[in-house]
Amino acid sequence: MADVTFPTLSISADINFQEIVSNDPAIRSEMENSLVITRARFTSLKKRWSVIYRFLTDSDKLEMTNMQSNVKVGSGTIDWTNPVDSVTYEVRLTGPIQFYIAERPDKWNCSLEFMEV
Repeated sequence: MADVTFPTLSISADINFQEIVSNDPAIRSEMENSLVITRARFTSLKKRWSVIYRFLTDSDKLEMTNMQSNVKVGSGTIDWTNPVDSVTYEVRLTGPIQFYIAERPDKWNCSLEFMEV
């Protein structure tokens, strides 16, 4: 169970959404004859997501800022529902949320990256 649940925002995630495997688990050893032997370092493949939210209201921005403060950026975990497949994952922020002033007055854009726990 996560420390915090991702806030319900007035908007949904923008189409700029990326999901990848967080790291390559392969250990590679090159032999004298140039043959490369590989094995997995670990069996679990964790996912990482990059998400952009556009046109957040001031209250949405405050909710995101409070969530970030509550988990101390990447120290705590968050229950986050993937907007693409509606599966809830326990994730950590990989760094601070980045906020940008949007093209519309009084609106914010933000980008964040999660890594599966």
